[in-house]
Amino acid sequence: MLYNLWLGLNIAYEILLPMLWLLVLLAVVWSATLVLALVRAPKGQWRKTLPTSAAIGAIAMALAFVLFPGVASSSFADINQFADWLFAIGTAVGIGVALWVLTWPMLTWLKKSA
Repeated sequence: MLYNLWLGLNIAYEILLPMLWLLVLLAVVWSATLVLALVRAPKGQWRKTLPTSAAIGAIAMALAFVLFPGVASSSFADINQFADWLFAIGTAVGIGVALWVLTWPMLTWLKKSA
């Protein structure tokens, strides 16, 4: 059991290593939008923009789940094991949460300036 977990973490590490620059860039962009939202809109509409950003994340999650097999040069017919379904669902949830977290400060900043 521990070997499978360690193997999965190593595979994820090897897959993400070439995209490390993209993850760092994404973290910098998110930090910048968060700082801008906090500085330019200290009393921003954080609660009012939460449902909108959550809806954007949910739409992205659904699209990622539907488009994931095509991006991987596969189809839903090829997803036949439990681990494959977990990977597809986990990838979609990760993309949806990432977009939700990225859009929330930006929408708050835009709502204040509008």
